[in-house]
Amino acid sequence: MPTSEQQDALASGEGNRSGSHSVGVEDGGPGMPLTGWSSTGGDLRIGHFVGLHAAQGLPLLALVLGAAANRRSSLRDERIRLGLIVVGAATWLGLTVLLAWQALRGQPLLAPDGLTLTVLAGLVLAAVIGVALVLRASRETVRA
Repeated sequence: MPTSEQQDALASGEGNRSGSHSVGVEDGGPGMPLTGWSSTGGDLRIGHFVGLHAAQGLPLLALVLGAAANRRSSLRDERIRLGLIVVGAATWLGLTVLLAWQALRGQPLLAPDGLTLTVLAGLVLAAVIGVALVLRASRETVRA
């Protein structure tokens, strides 16, 4: 959303753009090394970066699980590997949404509040439970 200053500039005919990637601070302020992501406010580029890289991370997860299937009998069943990939995709989506939500609340990546950390802990717990359920199903499949 455009800031109030941007809305005023647009209304007076002085401005020619609205919105920004920073939330709660001006674009171009202090940033993290290498990425330039805001270190003083929210930055929407972080969620974008993480979400976009799912296109590389999830196929890589599938390749790693496929290679590991040669060494781990519990991963030989394609349904088990698919279940783990689904858990990975859901976790990745959750992390992307969490980072966008954190940014929209004006929080820098490295300075989350207690609510953000609580939601992150819940996401990690859900991922662990998801993996445990999939692996439990693999043990039941092996027994059968």
